Amino acid sequence: MKNLNVTFLVTTFTIGLLSGCSSITDTIAASTQTFTNTTESSTRVSSSNDSGSASLKSQQAIDFAKINWMQLSANMAKGDGEHLHTLADLLGVQAAEKPAFYQMTKTKFSQLFSSTETTPEQLVYRLKMEVSQLKKG
Repeated sequence: MKNLNVTFLVTTFTIGLLSGCSSITDTIAASTQTFTNTTESSTRVSSSNDSGSASLKSQQAIDFAKINWMQLSANMAKGDGEHLHTLADLLGVQAAEKPAFYQMTKTKFSQLFSSTETTPEQLVYRLKMEVSQLKKG
C-alpha cells in the first residue's frame, strides 16, 4: 500500500510538472508568434513606405538595444558578437562597412556610452551618426 501511495504521488507530481512545462512552452510559443507577426507587419509597412522605413528601422534598433542592453554593450566593448551583428543589420550597415563599424564601436565605446545615463535612444542616434561617417569615408 505504501509503494502504491508513493507511486501515486510521484505520478501526480510528474503530471503537474509536465503540465507546468506545457503552459511555459505555450507562453513562449505565443510570445514568439506575436513577435513574428509584429515583425512581418513591420516589414510590410516598411516595404510599402520607404520614408517611414528609416524611422521604423531606428525604432527597431532602439527596441533591440533596450532588450539586449547588457549583451550589446559587452559586444560593442570588444567590437564583435551576435548582438552587435544584429544591431548593425538593424542600422542598415552594409556588408563592406561592417568590419569598420565593429571596430568603431570598440574604439569609440566611451564616446558612445558617454555616461551611465546613456539611453538606447541616445546610443542609436550616436551610432547612426557614426554609420553616416562610414558611408562618407
